[in-house]
Amino acid sequence: MMKGIVYALLMVITLQVAAQEKSAGYDKIGGFDRGIALVWKAGKVGVITQDGKEIVKPEYDKILSFGRDGIAYTTKAGLIGLLKMDGKVLAPNIYTSIGSFNHGLAVTRKNGRVGLINLQGKEVIPNDYDEIKIDHNGVVRGYKSGKEMLLEIK
Repeated sequence: MMKGIVYALLMVITLQVAAQEKSAGYDKIGGFDRGIALVWKAGKVGVITQDGKEIVKPEYDKILSFGRDGIAYTTKAGLIGLLKMDGKVLAPNIYTSIGSFNHGLAVTRKNGRVGLINLQGKEVIPNDYDEIKIDHNGVVRGYKSGKEMLLEIK
């Protein structure tokens, strides 16, 4: 009899421990990948860790999945930015587009003009050009007012 009571008590304690909430309430929690998941609340998306810690509050309209480089594209008010897996904003949502990284650089478009950012999110070429191309060997060419020029990354 005593053995049964102890067993029942242990089951109740186990169920109570298993039912503790680890995160805030969300409308949806996506699948976990590399220890993080996207979460949705009131039509906005953010990021949490497996232990329920919110590392990005749900404030974005869209967060694409994180790439192998640990970077995700974000959308807020129709503008594009970049976010790291640790929740740090790599590039604010000020661009109309951001291309893929090539030789550690990504082409950005803002106010109809083109520039470049690096993997740290730093603007290395301002958005002053009509077009920018990065050759397969990393040479950067800028085009402005019908002229082509080589650009130096600083």
